[in-house]
Amino acid sequence: MAKIKRFFSQFGVTVLLVTLCVYLVLQLTFGIGEVAEVEHTTYVTVRDTVQLEAYLFRDETPLYSGTEGIDCFLVDDGTRVAKGTKVAVTYTDENDASVQERITRINRMIRILELSNLTEGVQTTDLAILDKRILALTVEHLRDVADGDLTAALRGEEALWVEMNRRQALLEDNFDYSNQINLLKQEKADLEASLAGRSVTVSAPSAGYYYQSADGYENVFTIEALETLTVDSFDELLRSSADGEILTRSCGKMAHSADWYVAVSLDKRSASEYTEGKTYEMVFPFSTGMRLTMTLDKKAVQTNREHAVLVFRSGQLPEGFDFTRRQTVQLVAGTYSGIRVSTDALRMQDGVLGCYVLDGNHVIFKKADIIYREEEFAVCRVPFNSVKGNRDDKAFISEEYVSLYDTVVVSADDLYEGKVLQ
Repeated sequence: MAKIKRFFSQFGVTVLLVTLCVYLVLQLTFGIGEVAEVEHTTYVTVRDTVQLEAYLFRDETPLYSGTEGIDCFLVDDGTRVAKGTKVAVTYTDENDASVQERITRINRMIRILELSNLTEGVQTTDLAILDKRILALTVEHLRDVADGDLTAALRGEEALWVEMNRRQALLEDNFDYSNQINLLKQEKADLEASLAGRSVTVSAPSAGYYYQSADGYENVFTIEALETLTVDSFDELLRSSADGEILTRSCGKMAHSADWYVAVSLDKRSASEYTEGKTYEMVFPFSTGMRLTMTLDKKAVQTNREHAVLVFRSGQLPEGFDFTRRQTVQLVAGTYSGIRVSTDALRMQDGVLGCYVLDGNHVIFKKADIIYREEEFAVCRVPFNSVKGNRDDKAFISEEYVSLYDTVVVSADDLYEGKVLQ
């Protein structure tokens, strides 16, 4: 029995060896089964970014009521107000503060209902249009909540209520909200009459933008500090501490202009690639990845320092933007659009950089005009179309340069021009 088992074991090994030999003969004779990895080129747009610590500068004035108590805000955060507008009230009585919060909510409800009346033209009475608006606003509202942008979510909620109320009014034969508005106004008047304690009202000292909170650096990161900014003075600003009086006693602040500035520090070599007066894109992760175009307003360089300070300016005040004094930003150094090729496919032939490309089952060599490169891929310039005289034709197939949708050989054994791949 043992001899039979040994026979079958030896027979199995012999069959395996014969099969392996046959396979090797076929490989050497016919070149069957050569493994080659290929991929198609695609068109991409890449942003070359650098992550930096940024510091925001604005022309700001802290506001004070001059008394201790509970602050109630009369306007929303970031609202543009005229000089003399009442922006906050400080109450010494806690009950009065609660009443004022109710009054603030009533003011919001009145505003929503006044906008809800169907008095703005034929378009607002089209049920299909209203349904589309409601759907779009609902999606945007949920996205703001998911992103944690509660300020934007509250603004979106108000717009959503207006459209839903308009829809309901349309279904109820152009229902009018005037009665509800009058009732709310009467409740507001009664509440205001019940305010018996001491209070101090704070008004805007000038036209500008009111913010309900202050961070204590309003007198540090100022426009005056920017005018004489050096690398040394910037470092001194970063060592400053928040003003405790502003933190504990202020009832908000005024930004007097829509202009604001972002200052970043980076090495001199990198800083030299940026030009004053030119615009650059900046990404703000604190504001859910918002992208803003900013102008390089100033560049501070010192011979005895290895770093430079770049100051970017913006006049935009996007809804929901987070003006946290110190935050991480991504500065876009450049944007590159072109043909994407894996770096593993790049090769040198006779001192020329390019790729091996399949033309049918034949291998040909095409040059790669690289404009941007990362570890895993490179972006090549779209080939010049001599017939049209430009590089705008992405579908143009060049015989000399890598083109869109070329089948490039990423890896294969013994590659050379003219080789046939089975």
